[in-house]
Amino acid sequence: MKRIATTVIILLVTLAGMAQGQVNLTREERKILKKEQKKQAETIMIMNTAKALHVSQYILKADRIRGRGGLMINVNPRINFVSVNGEEVYVQMGSESGLGYNGLGGVTLKGRITGSSIEQDEKNGSYYILLNTMGSAGSLTISLNINVTGEMADAMVTTNWGSRVDFIGHVVPNGRLQVYKGRESY
Repeated sequence: MKRIATTVIILLVTLAGMAQGQVNLTREERKILKKEQKKQAETIMIMNTAKALHVSQYILKADRIRGRGGLMINVNPRINFVSVNGEEVYVQMGSESGLGYNGLGGVTLKGRITGSSIEQDEKNGSYYILLNTMGSAGSLTISLNINVTGEMADAMVTTNWGSRVDFIGHVVPNGRLQVYKGRESY
């Protein structure tokens, strides 16, 4: 009986201490706190995006793909991406049907970067990256436009034969979010 009483007393003292530790904030204070947290999160995103782009370790995960005719299709970002990992580039398009050259309902192209340039707009901080790549399927030119936080990005992938595909989505540092790479098509 003493043990139960002791346990109840300890529990009540602990709960009383926790209740005193919580401070109710006014509506304005909560609003200011929320703005500060949002600003800190945005600053962290800006730093992570800048670091990933400058060391060439990032993935553009596409939510939408637009073809040469302008038709836009919503797609799965785990299997539709442009990945830059040092000197290697992967461009993958896939559908969830699983029928395709790469086992994911599309194609996967791997190449090496033969030339690249990165520029940052001084006015709004957005990045423009141009990559020239060479792979077993031929050469690709990849033009990326990325906002300063990486939340909005698009990549225009063109071939020497005039084919063009636009990947529209967001950029994440390589290794943070996983993507499924299919078999290389060529």
